[in-house]
Amino acid sequence: MRILRKIGKTLLWILLGIIASPLILLVIIIFLILCLGRIKYIVDAKVGDENSAYVNITYFMGLVRYVVTYAKGKTETKGSIAWVKLGKTPPPKAKSKKAAQSLSPSTPKVISTKPSKPPPEPSEPKKEPKKEKKIKKEKEKKDGPGIFGQVKAALTYPNLKTIISLSFQCLHKFVKALKPRHFHVSGVVGLDDPAETAWLMGSYEAAAGVTGLRKHIDLLGSYHEKALHLNIEAKGRTSLGRLLWPFLWLYLKKPVRELIHKNIFK
Repeated sequence: MRILRKIGKTLLWILLGIIASPLILLVIIIFLILCLGRIKYIVDAKVGDENSAYVNITYFMGLVRYVVTYAKGKTETKGSIAWVKLGKTPPPKAKSKKAAQSLSPSTPKVISTKPSKPPPEPSEPKKEPKKEKKIKKEKEKKDGPGIFGQVKAALTYPNLKTIISLSFQCLHKFVKALKPRHFHVSGVVGLDDPAETAWLMGSYEAAAGVTGLRKHIDLLGSYHEKALHLNIEAKGRTSLGRLLWPFLWLYLKKPVRELIHKNIFK
């Protein structure tokens, strides 16, 4: 009987594996397709007298689209997933005053002749007894230290320097994955003092010559008046997998993984 039970269990596990393997493969294939899907973005912004911005993000051959526009202090967002549109619904129209007056019956105003009551006097704050303070301290001990205690514990963590360096490397990888193919900034910059404007333009010319950003940044100095007019254009293409990889790489590092498991997955 025991042998038959073992044979039955093994056959059941084999049957479950045969049924579940296609589903697992399907989930893996869908995940890989989503990670390899292209993300395109367009950014067009203006800084100056009238600030405005336009951001258009499309994902997976335009199947997912999200647009953000900012102009005259107002922000509008529009989005769509396939045929489903995402966005704020317009508020219901308010009824006109004439219609409200025609529908509501006119009621005569009643003037109350009762004397108004004096405002209540402000009550003094109650002092907490010693027992309540002791209970609070006991709760703090059970729940753990507050925000300042957590910050102190984080600063005294032994591998803090390595975690900070790894975080900066992760940020560098993310920015590299998001690097636009076309990036151009043009405009006019001027400060109150012409000497400060000259110093700013000189430092800009030196930095642009060393870093090679002269092709992407074109600025002119305004020595007669204070000015700030910038036109920013950016276009890029990346994938979801390239954006998620830096964070997975950071999680796979031993000190970061140990810190996450100690503080989150206790």
